[in-house]
Amino acid sequence: MVGYDLKKSFLVLAFVFGLWNEVSWAQAAKSQGINYKLVPNLAPMKDNSPTPDFTLPDPEGKKISLKDFKGKLVFLNFWASWCVPCREEMPAMERLYQQYKTKGFVILAVNVKDSRKDALAFIKELKLTYPIVLDPDGDVDLLYGAFGLPTTYLIDRKGEGLARVWGPAEWYGAGAKQLIQELLDGKR
Repeated sequence: MVGYDLKKSFLVLAFVFGLWNEVSWAQAAKSQGINYKLVPNLAPMKDNSPTPDFTLPDPEGKKISLKDFKGKLVFLNFWASWCVPCREEMPAMERLYQQYKTKGFVILAVNVKDSRKDALAFIKELKLTYPIVLDPDGDVDLLYGAFGLPTTYLIDRKGEGLARVWGPAEWYGAGAKQLIQELLDGKR
């Protein structure tokens, strides 16, 4: 678990506001060759810095780390059972995962500040099959600056941040599927 202290708070703020600054859509699309406008409100990361690793338990207690998914395109999503927009977007995320999971794509969903019981009921109700970890204290949520839910980050195969969106998105829409396919095809 990630501890909380003044030094860590400073590092988190430096990470969120320094390393992960946004650039204009046109500049990002030109510099990376990817049209992030395909998903409304998805903002490309300025410098594609390595993302902070973390380790959290899944609902069965098995420890899962972000680095376990190196070599895959990672869709890192922060959510909670009480979050209405999370509930609305997660079925689309499940369909996206089912379509691309055999092509080097993974969704890693971080449940934030929920009881284990509430998280498990939510997962069961929505029949979610992608990897889910539990962050009951919100430490990883804080580390990533996911101050509102849902928050999603796209992370490339090398573990570098590509883009993020605060709030829900239509993850199984034509634009999102095109974006994921382009990223999987290595157009970045």
